[in-house]
Amino acid sequence: MSQPFQTPATDLFVELWKAQSGLCTLCDKPMLRSRFEAPHARVWAKQRATFDHIIPRSKGGPDTHDNLQLAHARCNKIKGNKV
Repeated sequence: MSQPFQTPATDLFVELWKAQSGLCTLCDKPMLRSRFEAPHARVWAKQRATFDHIIPRSKGGPDTHDNLQLAHARCNKIKGNKV
């Protein structure tokens, strides 16, 4: 599946990015904002910033600002639906 070349430019994304200083909440390492920062498409697919629900939606977590954080796509996948 094709991934977007850049992270979303929404107000919420930008606000979370600034609050987290561009670091993944789960592993505390820098996230990539653009595919062109990555040496390879596979690196981008794993290290791009994604929205992560603090309380997963599958466990009743809402899609609200206070329940969202940014995390690497890989870290988010590993976390799965854990709280």
